[in-house]
Amino acid sequence: MRKFFGIFLVVVTALSFSVCGFAENLKIGYVDTIKVFNEYQRTKDQDQQLEEKKELIQGKLDAKEKEIQKIQSRLEVLKEDQKEKERENLQTKMQEYREMRQKEFTDIKKERDEMMKKIVDDIDQAVSNYGKENKYDFIINGNSVLYGTKTNDLTSDIIKIINKSYK
Repeated sequence: MRKFFGIFLVVVTALSFSVCGFAENLKIGYVDTIKVFNEYQRTKDQDQQLEEKKELIQGKLDAKEKEIQKIQSRLEVLKEDQKEKERENLQTKMQEYREMRQKEFTDIKKERDEMMKKIVDDIDQAVSNYGKENKYDFIINGNSVLYGTKTNDLTSDIIKIINKSYK
């Protein structure tokens, strides 16, 4: 048993020295992908496009709401026999409003998700290309780095590259 322990200790010591030697030759960098995402011009442009679409949709919804409010105000002054027809019209308009709102915002969410996927793909591709061109062994997400020197932070390089390729 003592002999086994001795051999085990020799093997572990040898491995630790070889790993240390291997680690010295590794080229590792990290990228703050959230910062890259936020500073990527494509992200800003697409956020603006989505905001414009939301405003356009909100304008349509506001017009529908005004139409519903008009019907509701007319209901108060109508005679009983006319109220039933107007209530049905009101119900139809309210249903159209709910469906329109649901559909439009679902479409915007879907479009936003597709845009985000393209942006993330762009970032991944830029990091991968940078790593290959500069012979990095690893480039890790900066959000999971607890400690790292500024010399290993590749974020600003990636932002420059990705914005240059977007233009």
